[in-house]
Amino acid sequence: MMARLGVSPLISTVVLIALVMGIAALMGPWMFSTVNTVTNQTSNTAEMELICQRTSYDFDTGYGTFGVDWNLAGASDSISVRIVNTGNTNLYNFSFELETNRTIGTPQIKYFDVNSTTQRTAMNPLKPGQSVVLEAAMDEDLNGTLTRLKVLNPVCSRFFVEQEF
Repeated sequence: MMARLGVSPLISTVVLIALVMGIAALMGPWMFSTVNTVTNQTSNTAEMELICQRTSYDFDTGYGTFGVDWNLAGASDSISVRIVNTGNTNLYNFSFELETNRTIGTPQIKYFDVNSTTQRTAMNPLKPGQSVVLEAAMDEDLNGTLTRLKVLNPVCSRFFVEQEF
């Protein structure tokens, strides 16, 4: 009769449990980090969606032409815009995107920050229901006719107001 050689079921169970625990010890921190990252990204995305749903502003059409007043004649160009916060979110750090149609060449698009004297900040935002006149003085001669203006706001960067002339 031949003797049977093998590993006892008790020893094989202990080895199997040790192997599973070793793999879990290696994979656990990675899985926790991955789940935590995805949860934070989802939370931030959901929070941004809620902010964007409450963000709304528009031109005050009782001001200038469709809410805009500009002077692009001469060397010191300027633009002022009156906007009204029609949403439920505080707004700040506005900027302008201007498109001008030049007599020669293609239209040009330029970005300008609002002057610090009229800019709204996180400490002094444009609150719901309020309006403000935002002004920008351009340090260059745009040399053309204003054809389009966007008022941009980083609170919800995908939301902006636009006026064509």
